[in-house]
Amino acid sequence: MNTQEWLNKVLTDPEYKIHWLKRQFIGEVTAADRIYKLASACPIPKFKKVLLKIASDELQHSLWVLDLLENRDIPIPQIESPEDRYWKVILDDADSFDKTAAAGYHAEHMRLVRIRALADCTKIDDDIRYVFKKILPDEEFHEKAFALMASNKAIQEMAKNHEAGLELLGLEI
Repeated sequence: MNTQEWLNKVLTDPEYKIHWLKRQFIGEVTAADRIYKLASACPIPKFKKVLLKIASDELQHSLWVLDLLENRDIPIPQIESPEDRYWKVILDDADSFDKTAAAGYHAEHMRLVRIRALADCTKIDDDIRYVFKKILPDEEFHEKAFALMASNKAIQEMAKNHEAGLELLGLEI
């Protein structure tokens, strides 16, 4: 499903919107955990600080999405294993910090497409738009930071894993 099809479904299918919001909460929580772990193993001190900032941002995002769920009386979803779905495929060949940072770049880039679509959409519920407009600058920073931490070679090498992850999720960017 491409971004416009996805946005149309979020706008017209209340059950899908709820499912998607729950997935956003899970994604933010697991991203924070995954990035904290990456920071703790990071071999480069200046990158470690950046990763801790990114992880903190992701945790804050999870709280903002949690507020959306609670304010809408949506049951809080159980957190799944952080290696489920997209990440299991994309991290398959991430045998170095460089490749793991490249995977982070691809993931942030993918998320930005949809976050921008939500932030720009005047038809989405105001509370959802507000939250994702707050998330947008952080995610733009995350994409740039991961791009700077990864080599161009690693970004190119990890693109095939990213594409496989997108296919697994049924996403088109």
